Amino acid sequence: MSSPLSARPYRSKRQRPCDQCRSRKLGCQTDGGGPVNDAGRPNWSVPRGANNFSPFAAQSVDGNTLVSQTCDSNFTRESSWAGSGTQSVEPRFPPIGLDPSNTGLSPGSGVLAPGRPPTQFVQSIDQLEPGYAQLFGASAESDPWLLRHCCFDDSGMKYFYKVHFRNAGGVPTAQRIPIHFMISSEELTTSIKHETRAGVGDATRERLNYLVPPEYGRRLVALFVKYVFPALPIISRSQLGLTATTYQLPDLSALEKVPVHLLAAIYASAFPFVAHDDYLCVLSTYNASPVDMLWRMVYELVTEEIHSPRLAVVQAALLYIHQQSKDETRQTTADTPFLWSFVGQIVGLACSLGLHIECRMWGIPAWEKRLRRRLWWAVYAEDKWRSLLMGRPPYIHPAEWDVSELDEGDFLVGPRQGFSTSSCDTEIPFRYLINLARIGEEIHETFYTLRASQFLNANFIASAELGRGLLEKLNGWYSSLPETFRLPNWSKSVNGLAPYPTSIHFAYLLLVVYVYRAMLRPMARSSDPPLIFDLEDLSATSPLPVDESMLDFMDLPEIESLPEIAISDEFGTGDATLQAAEKCASILVNFARRLTSSDFTAFWYSWSRIGFATISNYLMLLLVQAPNMAHAIRGKHLVDSWLQVLRCQSQSFPLVKLGLARLDALHWAGLGNTFVLPVHVQAAIANPDIPES
Repeated sequence: MSSPLSARPYRSKRQRPCDQCRSRKLGCQTDGGGPVNDAGRPNWSVPRGANNFSPFAAQSVDGNTLVSQTCDSNFTRESSWAGSGTQSVEPRFPPIGLDPSNTGLSPGSGVLAPGRPPTQFVQSIDQLEPGYAQLFGASAESDPWLLRHCCFDDSGMKYFYKVHFRNAGGVPTAQRIPIHFMISSEELTTSIKHETRAGVGDATRERLNYLVPPEYGRRLVALFVKYVFPALPIISRSQLGLTATTYQLPDLSALEKVPVHLLAAIYASAFPFVAHDDYLCVLSTYNASPVDMLWRMVYELVTEEIHSPRLAVVQAALLYIHQQSKDETRQTTADTPFLWSFVGQIVGLACSLGLHIECRMWGIPAWEKRLRRRLWWAVYAEDKWRSLLMGRPPYIHPAEWDVSELDEGDFLVGPRQGFSTSSCDTEIPFRYLINLARIGEEIHETFYTLRASQFLNANFIASAELGRGLLEKLNGWYSSLPETFRLPNWSKSVNGLAPYPTSIHFAYLLLVVYVYRAMLRPMARSSDPPLIFDLEDLSATSPLPVDESMLDFMDLPEIESLPEIAISDEFGTGDATLQAAEKCASILVNFARRLTSSDFTAFWYSWSRIGFATISNYLMLLLVQAPNMAHAIRGKHLVDSWLQVLRCQSQSFPLVKLGLARLDALHWAGLGNTFVLPVHVQAAIANPDIPES
């Protein structure tokens, strides 16, 4: 506690103020109550991790004490910013001229040289405590081309009061723009966090440790690294103290540094794999799963921390949207608009943190560069897959990001001097998913944007030509797979896991479906739209009484409801396309039929369930648009086979239930009552025993 304002502090010769404090006529005291030396630093040794200490200095309200708020943890959510223990009689502004840059807490000297220092020390942007960073974009209110003229210190910092500037370092260079971040005190977000808080405040580390004791948490983290990380590598193993070992338990001290929302998300994501841990599998047998409570904790904290985000908020949010629900109703119903809006929030967070900008030349630690790049590509993939599967305009546009493709260096583990080929995941499935997502973006831009759909929906020749090029790219992607990832290798490995990433092969087949689906659109012309009558408008403006019998023609059976489908042209393109589309459908049925328990227990992206519904729709399209009896019989056989497979696999694999529900609903209502069908399609449906030719 500082002395009362009315009391004059005792001036001891043994504890004289340092030169810095004397020049400012301030009391000289640290947060521990001890004196500081002439450099303005405490008289005890700097603890380990001081290079990541806060650049901020919190002042007591009376302005007489400079208190350094420090934190050596990347992951501490609870802010040490809240008060120095000093209570004032009345609020006052801090004294003018108080310079937070002289706290000695940055890895450099913190001293401004005339102009710009020739070097800049590496310092994390994500670990600045207790502030948070957000990017100044090219058109931001603070012009990056103005900020490049600022006098940053050798840590890339320019300090003001509670809001500071951080130069990323390494840019601008040729074809790279200046990159700066605004570093704001978390104290400034306290009130707005309270307004948007989703819970009642019980989402704390104590609550998390009660739900999942840390000793069990270590095992869940190890399961996450083994089963989830290869498909979604959005955590830093280096920061957890892990190596490239397949199954390694992190230290308890490492878990304490992980923010609560991220740790809860990791635990919840790993719970589906507890059967692979000899200890946890027994506990899960006799104890209720805390997964639902963990996911609720994640959501509450993400909605609170979104105001002062760090990388951990993006990490937790990405895991949150891939949760696998056990609720039967949710498994058989489509996602609500919340999910797509939440993806938009994730993209917004990523851009606020500057993840969309190449960071390899920045002055930040190597582990943070790797994590930032992997996080961006995870956000990118989420945007592209869900925009395609949900039929939404993507949030991410090609002209607004420049992160280079992932390579082996992005999956290294450990410090720079410890890099080796053994510490790198050279065949991690995530890299192949990203390459697929880029093709998926091209498919969306080619066939499924509003403008492209309007232009191509009746142009078969153009659609076929564009589709052929995209199919070649998909074939090229498949050829690039390692031999162990190839689909024909149906044998299972000793540990019960498929030797190839099944979910990524499914994603590949989905993109093939989207190409053929677009090519099939022009092969059947649409009926003329119905006439529109506004009864209120007619009764108000027409001088003649409205005769309801005038509208009786609307109840007449439709004539030529599905006009002739031309599958033959001078090059035979139409018939070849239709046969290839049916062959694709046959491959999909066989793929789903051959899935086994080892495939079901692997990690699947949550959007895969939309994919199974998409396939159900695709097979129904082949039946409804069948141009003759032969194709109708083949289409009916494919639909029946797919329905049988889904009913069987749904007993063990919940992700297929949405596709099953969509198909069952059509049959429940009756295909003849749902669609306007040609005579030959009606005959094929009415005679299911007709053999396929």
